[in-house]
Amino acid sequence: MKKIYSIAFATLLLSPAAFSQTIKLDSKTKSALERVDKEIIKSHITYLADDKLKGRQPGKEGYQMAVDYVVDQFTKMGMAPGGDNGTYLQKLILRRATVNNKISKAVLKDQAGNVDSLTTGRDIFIVPGVLQTEVHLEAPMVFVGYGIEIPGNYSDYDKTDVNGKIVVFLNGTPEGLDLPSTLMAHFANAASKMDIAAQKGAVGAIVAPSTAKGSVSSSSTTTAAMNPEKTTAYGRSVAGNLNAVARVPFTTLQRLFFSSGKNLQQTLADLKAGTPSSFELSSSLRLSYTSTFNDVESYNVIGKITGGDKRLKDEYVVHTAHLDHVGIGRPIKGDSIYNGAHDNASGVASLLEIGRIYKRIGKPLRSVLIVMVTAEEMGLLGSAYFAGNPTVPKSQIVADVNTDMPTLIAPLLSVAPLGAEHSSLVNNVDFACNQLGIVRQQDPMPEEVRFIRSDQYSFVQQGIPALHIKYGTLTKDNSFDLVEFTKKWRDENYHRPSDEITNNFDFDAAKKYVQLNFLISYSIAQTRERPRWNDGDIFGQRTNK
Repeated sequence: MKKIYSIAFATLLLSPAAFSQTIKLDSKTKSALERVDKEIIKSHITYLADDKLKGRQPGKEGYQMAVDYVVDQFTKMGMAPGGDNGTYLQKLILRRATVNNKISKAVLKDQAGNVDSLTTGRDIFIVPGVLQTEVHLEAPMVFVGYGIEIPGNYSDYDKTDVNGKIVVFLNGTPEGLDLPSTLMAHFANAASKMDIAAQKGAVGAIVAPSTAKGSVSSSSTTTAAMNPEKTTAYGRSVAGNLNAVARVPFTTLQRLFFSSGKNLQQTLADLKAGTPSSFELSSSLRLSYTSTFNDVESYNVIGKITGGDKRLKDEYVVHTAHLDHVGIGRPIKGDSIYNGAHDNASGVASLLEIGRIYKRIGKPLRSVLIVMVTAEEMGLLGSAYFAGNPTVPKSQIVADVNTDMPTLIAPLLSVAPLGAEHSSLVNNVDFACNQLGIVRQQDPMPEEVRFIRSDQYSFVQQGIPALHIKYGTLTKDNSFDLVEFTKKWRDENYHRPSDEITNNFDFDAAKKYVQLNFLISYSIAQTRERPRWNDGDIFGQRTNK
């Protein structure tokens, strides 16, 4: 197979040994680390994952109970408010848009004027917009392969004009790409492809599977985070500047190619071999649909530890964890409450304990924000809203350290810091790992595309260095396969009612995880030089955009 792209991460700004020498842990900080309390962590998880919170679904009473609990904890530890108008809260609107397939229309028209109607909800699935109740669009279509562009290395848009047109692209990425898991996940993300299309002037996008066995979502809804004035939308599934987005099954893709005179199988073979293939299709598409909106209020909860340095106190290190879960769902073994103890009451509990460490040690040089975000399970909505519309100047946020479902089911001997390798944050991770005797590893499950599935990705999208610590593969018993054990455990418990406080918690690992994440953020807060993207890094090019 032809290798069509490779990437080498830049040399670290400092060697791990040299970096470690720039950070000193005084006796007060070491003592605060040792005082991390497993029982307090357990008590937080126990409350947040209790049945009475009914799965902490945003817009429901249980989520508000979780918000009130975090506010109460912040107040008790004496943490300053970091939300809107001197409060701990950042208000946002969660908008669910639904398209009415019965009155929607999608019509293909070829160059001879022949029309071919597509049945909405079968031949084409319209993704409703969240800002317009009615959309009427007609434009020519252009096939752009996988819809990917890697500056200077690979482009599905080479010599193809998509301005004012609807792009058609495939799910996934070419098999020939030689990328780390973070970039593979990023470029496979449909929202990233839509951003590229919009930047090139496209007015719409059609997403299709790359094989006959491939599937596309048939959902007729979209959910986004809105500002209270409901004029700006945030979220991974938001179409950005595109006027219309839809998904089509493979059979509809075949219809598009049949009328264009192009050979679909040959085109797919070329793309698989690493040869970009893009061209104008012979048909235009006319889309007409109406959306209805359902809005609910929700909140991010934000506490602040004010820095002590005259200059650096106006810069912020952010800790994030999502406070929500999926609520009440299909009963399994008679239980319909999806408690979310591991996902992500454990992450919230970790941040509350990190807040207590900071309050014990006094002021770090930089300020620190502890941000519990809403609606992660709906598509990273709360973090997308905060990262795009923060309660402090965006340019003053230097990094995000995200905590999401640390999966505390085994001793913490190694970790995979997803995203750290793109910036100098890898130095901070190495410093923290060296302090605790933890081994840093690569992502053990790249096929899970975890980098784009949690809240650190919202910050990366805004050009802010960010990472997410996940468990590694090391165990005390070399015959024990932790990756396979974890996969089986996740299959049995992820987004299921069995994710409860009684399910397989290792609280020694929880204590170590808190210490590790604190040391990462503390080393960022105590280093006068801001975290830096690696030279030429793709995400670094998003800074201040």
